[in-house]
Amino acid sequence: MDMNVYLIEWWAKERMGEVQAAVLRERVAEAVRQRVPLRVVLGLALINLGRRLQGRERAAAADALAA
Repeated sequence: MDMNVYLIEWWAKERMGEVQAAVLRERVAEAVRQRVPLRVVLGLALINLGRRLQGRERAAAADALAA
């Protein structure tokens, strides 16, 4: 018994529709995700750079004072 060509085409179109909907949902979810602002990333990088320039002993002392 042969498969109906019309039925196979319909299944393929249905599957393509499902895939396209999944891609659209993923794009929307990606657009909604919160990204860390550049100023926060830059600020943390500058803090880390300052700690490295101070040296380990100075950074340990600053951490001890903060705690």
